[in-house]
Amino acid sequence: MMSNIEINNNVGVDDLFNGKTWIHGKSNTGVKITLFLITICTNQLIYSLDAINKLTTDIPVIVNVIMNVSPTNAAYNEMRLRCTTLFFVQVDEDMELYENSIETLTKHISGRSGKTFLNTFKLIDDVLGIGNPPIIDCIKIYNNEIMKKYPTFENGKSSVSSVDQLWHNPIIESGYKINNTSTIIGHHGKHRSNFDLFLRYCKITKSLTNSQIKTNNGHLCKLLKGLNVTHVNELFEKIIQHFNLFCSIDNKKLNGVIKILNGYVPNNYLHMYNIHDRELIGNKNTIFNVENFTQSLTFCYSNDKNVVLCIVSILCVITGNYEYSFDKYPKDIFNYFDKLTNNEINTTINGKSSKLIKLVDDNFYYV
Repeated sequence: MMSNIEINNNVGVDDLFNGKTWIHGKSNTGVKITLFLITICTNQLIYSLDAINKLTTDIPVIVNVIMNVSPTNAAYNEMRLRCTTLFFVQVDEDMELYENSIETLTKHISGRSGKTFLNTFKLIDDVLGIGNPPIIDCIKIYNNEIMKKYPTFENGKSSVSSVDQLWHNPIIESGYKINNTSTIIGHHGKHRSNFDLFLRYCKITKSLTNSQIKTNNGHLCKLLKGLNVTHVNELFEKIIQHFNLFCSIDNKKLNGVIKILNGYVPNNYLHMYNIHDRELIGNKNTIFNVENFTQSLTFCYSNDKNVVLCIVSILCVITGNYEYSFDKYPKDIFNYFDKLTNNEINTTINGKSSKLIKLVDDNFYYV
């Protein structure tokens, strides 16, 4: 019953829990849209919630929190299971809506064909977006009358990348349509951390290396933009040496990804992502070498942190150290390379630090 849901236009982050529900607006009548705030409680949540609190109140909406539900496939499936309104909107915690977003969404969905199951809107993303301003497709408003018949892949039970694509394909095959708008209604990743960006690179790599997932030049360009420095091959070699601390790297799989990275991309796509001098990546030798490792301990390219994160994400995916589920994220690997690029790990050869780390088997090396 809508009358049993509280009206609250100033919800605090400490008030949130999985299933927390309220109405943002002036009344509990005529509510047609549910905003699903999907979160694993990162630092970005407070900004996304603040944006929801600042939405204008003329058009009431239900807000429902999907918190710490894994894998992501299951979290997205919860939207259709919980929704009681005509439409629902996926609001990930890295999305910040403009104050007039509900008016914009309402205007676009009114009068749309009953065969339209999804309307998409743009968000500004300064790192991963294209154009001026740099934008990506992010905000999705679904027709619940259609979506309640279509669960996500395997009813949300499996951990998969490209959840949206696997979810949408059967719906499109049934004759329903997507309306992609060019309307910008907020920001994406405006307050993302290095770890958030690292996970995004992991997700993109996972999709690119999965033959069952249909990708495009835009997916590849997002990785190429992250690798877009003239000394990318040097960084690759050094990072591989450090990655050997965690697990061995399958040379065949690595060079398979490199083949994808070196694949043909039309210049107009590259230029949209501000890539003008593309450097091809050479095949890599992944055998651990102590001498090379000690030499590379002194490297610290603070200006290249995004490049380091991008390379590490590729290595995480090909070694099976990443799954699209928050409880399986490679936090230890990220933390090591984050410290490395912050120059917080030094070699005792230079008279610094004394931390002991394990290399391979029972051999240890001090750094």
